[in-house]
Amino acid sequence: MPRGRQGGRKRKRTDEELLERISKLEDLVKEIEKNEGAAKVQDMTTVGSRDVASTISGDGQGGFANVAVPSEGRGQLNWSSGKTEQGARAKSDQSQATMPRLDRYVGTSFWMALSDEISGLKDVLGGTSDEEEEGHDRGTPALNLPSSRRQQSNHSGFVISRTMSTENPSYPTRHQVHTFCDVYLANVDPVFKILHGPSLRRYLQEDAVELDCSPGVEGREALKFAIYYAATSSLTEWECRQRIGEDKAVLLLRYRIGTELSLAKADFVNTVETSTLQALVIYLVSVRANDNTRLSWTLTSLAVRIAQAMGLHYDSTLCLLQPLEREMGRRLWWQICVLDSRAAGDRASDPVVTANSFNTKLPLHINDEDLRSGSSEEVKERDSFTDMTFCLICQEVFDVERQLNYVPARELGQPQARSKEIWNQRISTVINMQRRIEDRYLRHLNVTRPFQWATRMVADIITATMWLMVYRPLQRRPESVSSSAVPDPGILRLSVEVLEKAHQINTDPAASPLRWLSHTYVQWHALAVTTAELCVKTEGPVVERAWAILEPTYKETAQHVADSNQGMLWRPIKKLMNKAQGVRQKYLDSRSAIADLSATKVPLAMSGQMSPLANTADAMYSINDFTMETIDGDIISTDAVQQLPSTSTFVPFDWDPWLAMAAMPSTMGPTSQGQYSDDTNHMAWMNWRNFVDDIQVQDDVISSQSAFL
Repeated sequence: MPRGRQGGRKRKRTDEELLERISKLEDLVKEIEKNEGAAKVQDMTTVGSRDVASTISGDGQGGFANVAVPSEGRGQLNWSSGKTEQGARAKSDQSQATMPRLDRYVGTSFWMALSDEISGLKDVLGGTSDEEEEGHDRGTPALNLPSSRRQQSNHSGFVISRTMSTENPSYPTRHQVHTFCDVYLANVDPVFKILHGPSLRRYLQEDAVELDCSPGVEGREALKFAIYYAATSSLTEWECRQRIGEDKAVLLLRYRIGTELSLAKADFVNTVETSTLQALVIYLVSVRANDNTRLSWTLTSLAVRIAQAMGLHYDSTLCLLQPLEREMGRRLWWQICVLDSRAAGDRASDPVVTANSFNTKLPLHINDEDLRSGSSEEVKERDSFTDMTFCLICQEVFDVERQLNYVPARELGQPQARSKEIWNQRISTVINMQRRIEDRYLRHLNVTRPFQWATRMVADIITATMWLMVYRPLQRRPESVSSSAVPDPGILRLSVEVLEKAHQINTDPAASPLRWLSHTYVQWHALAVTTAELCVKTEGPVVERAWAILEPTYKETAQHVADSNQGMLWRPIKKLMNKAQGVRQKYLDSRSAIADLSATKVPLAMSGQMSPLANTADAMYSINDFTMETIDGDIISTDAVQQLPSTSTFVPFDWDPWLAMAAMPSTMGPTSQGQYSDDTNHMAWMNWRNFVDDIQVQDDVISSQSAFL
């Protein structure tokens, strides 16, 4: 019968496929034997040699510290109480001696290949019918394992760990926990607000069973370690020894590893728990303060995706929650957005969160005491300085920054009239933001109080940065919207003031609690703008101020810029600096020659007369204050740093010329400010364009090199 012959051919193909899959399984078993033999040798060479240094990566590149994720088969941590956690760890330690080292294969393709071959064998030996498959989906687990093991995919271990070990977290003492809580609430919480202070204090210091602001028990352990890590990051070396009793480097390593282990155990990659995502975000902001590699930049995008999977980017998801939980969701989402913006700014890249990609409302302008667990009563915003003021200012600015950095396709190829309209919209966006921040937040500040003074300083810096982004964007804009044709009220003065105020925050004792965070906001953009302007501007009081602040900023930026002084940003900055230094040296040489010539003609009695520059009312610095020396091949001034503005003072920006731009929205002609000639303005703009192109070229070079590593 024809059907019989077809059936015979089918059975023959089945037998051949069955033999092929059995052969593949045999190869997998041989691979296990080889790996097991190599692993035994490795275990013999590593036993007894573990120390603190061996738990971190030696290459300093992307990836967490070298920590391991114990296999689920070794016992499951209970996150509800400290006693149970210790018991679980003891049980896990006992089971390690008898359980097979299955974790050795986590992160390889072994289990995936094995699963594929077993599934193929099932199909070969007689696939299920549609009814059987539907029944299997309804009632039978995909794997015959406990539910906790089915949910734990080990993907989190793959992300975190590059080598496997049996390291367990090291817990702080009770006294240290109390101190970490106090430090976190004083130094971290006011500037990175994603938790509820009263709830956190009850949980860590008063032994409350629940952490009301952080739903999800599996992430609580990771959240505690992230708090310890962030608190340590905010302290100085001296403060760590005085308050915690140990060196900062030891504490940072201990609690970074503890956070990473706990995040892996909570399977943070697949989490739907607020507490786990909160822990990840606090971990990332802490890593930014201690590590200038790509780690935080890469993992921030993961945090964005996790938040989106939880629905935090849609306010309709949060509206169904109680006020406390709703506010925690909004705070978490917006802090992730700010973190994403800063990570993108570190490397002049595009943020993951783009314009019009979410509709989550800003958190309320309230104090933590206004929120109570279990209350359904809506909270009214305050018309005063609150616990949320600092963070809301940063979040409002981020909302404008993502609009300025986004270049819609409709802007390309627009006629001149439409381009003018687009340009005016960008100007109006910044002006409206500035007025809103002033009216809603800044008018309530009392700058005699240290934190409110620091808040004002930060607000001015980031607002000025928005103006710099308008006139010196990091993205190529359409030619018809070129900034070279647009008047500005003094971009060199503005960029210099940004650098001066950033330096003041980094040195003023009043801003010491903020210093850990300020080091993560590297002002390389303002530095590059200043340097590009100095390539064409050679004299005047503002130029002397610029060269005075350039030295400390250049040194500081080299230490904290992304990927240090070997990254994609530093080489273009250094190239621009070398050009500016060459122009400066020629100017100083010419002035010196003129001075020598004049000295032979001026009577001796007049030799002590001050120069006209020194007699001007706003001449803050004299050319004679500058000498030049070489540092790492770069010529920089040495004496001018002594002339920097003193600390513990507040000198507001002069915003009037910038806000006056609103009164002339249609102006697109050459500048009439008298600071630049038309040619000089164009040359400064071309210097900036070349700098942006160099960044792109350097990024392409690094990417191509990485592809072959």
